[in-house]
Amino acid sequence: MPDLGERGNVTGPQPIAQIVEPPAAMLAAARSLLNALMRGDRAGVEAMTAEQAREDMDRIASEIKPGRYDKFELIGRGRISRHYFLKARLTGTDAPRFTIQFRLGEDDGKWTVREALNLTGRRSGWTK
Repeated sequence: MPDLGERGNVTGPQPIAQIVEPPAAMLAAARSLLNALMRGDRAGVEAMTAEQAREDMDRIASEIKPGRYDKFELIGRGRISRHYFLKARLTGTDAPRFTIQFRLGEDDGKWTVREALNLTGRRSGWTK
């Protein structure tokens, strides 16, 4: 086999980077947001939402009837730089599943929603 030169330049399997665990404060903010949505606390949701995402979050909050959902699960998580994308599913006794995807970012120690999308009844790369 011929010499391939500098081994670092050879294409092939690359080492996998360490998995970065999300900050506990980000997960706490996600739980707080989802609980506010399930309670129907529109003021709480608005306080956790950046200006550019308020219209989307208001639309999502209006689609969730207070008290209809009693638990949630995070079913997807991704990170780009310091922004975290989360996919959550809300469930209730007599309620259809409600799926939401949102992006959280941090400014001065406060985590806020930067964008949100209702995935209920939609197919996407995040559909499970």
